[in-house]
Amino acid sequence: MIQMDLEQRQSSRFVRPFQVTNHEDETFSAAFEGADVNLTGLGFFIDDPDLFLPQQRLSLRIKNEQTDEVYCLEGVEVIHLRPDDSGKYLCGCHISHVTSNQLLAHHRLVMTDAETALVSMETSKLSEFNFMEDGSELSTDESDFQEASMALNLAVSQSESNQQEVARFVQSVESIFASTQSSDMKLQDLKEEFEDFKQYLGKMNESTIAFATLAKLLAHTPAEPQDKLAWKTLISDFETRFLSEEQQVAYDFMHQGLDAEEALEIAQEYLKK
Repeated sequence: MIQMDLEQRQSSRFVRPFQVTNHEDETFSAAFEGADVNLTGLGFFIDDPDLFLPQQRLSLRIKNEQTDEVYCLEGVEVIHLRPDDSGKYLCGCHISHVTSNQLLAHHRLVMTDAETALVSMETSKLSEFNFMEDGSELSTDESDFQEASMALNLAVSQSESNQQEVARFVQSVESIFASTQSSDMKLQDLKEEFEDFKQYLGKMNESTIAFATLAKLLAHTPAEPQDKLAWKTLISDFETRFLSEEQQVAYDFMHQGLDAEEALEIAQEYLKK
């Protein structure tokens, strides 16, 4: 089970026509009106603020009124309850974990047009594209696993490259300590080295996780043609947002028959031209 940190919720919310009810209410006979939604959360209107409590965990059934698609979300946490101008109360919730099918259905509710996708993706986090493997169907297409294997190979090669950068950093720090410079000069050099490495470390962790998450998305591509097409759109959104230009070029080179290490090296040289 993958938990999404509350700090990683999206700030942008979008008004969508949807209904919310409890997991057992299959006919939506006691449904609440949906208010707003994004990839990591949703809000809906209730009459009685005592129905739910902050931090309460809910299992919800959602109906997308634009398509009549119905899906369930088991990992939903109440974040706040506040009065609305309409006289009702807005129940704001965070989606803490999903399966691949739930992620796809919720993605369809949010991403109704190109502008929404652009705004939403700009503020999205890697964790929002993660999902529980239990209950998530694996692809039945061998080509999806070939794609996933390429992404994993790139993740491994990038991790090895990162280890080389760590070794370079350690060697550089040792050289500064061993130098004959004044203490003030050493301190300044160390500060600069640590600052550079700190920035690299953030990129290093995200870039490796991005390839690993891409592999997971590919391996869980649904079989039904319409769902498969929508899932490919989700993956395309993911690649555009989380893979750097160098990573995207390297991934393309792997499709041309290069191994992961060669692909990364040639991608670096290619982008220098």
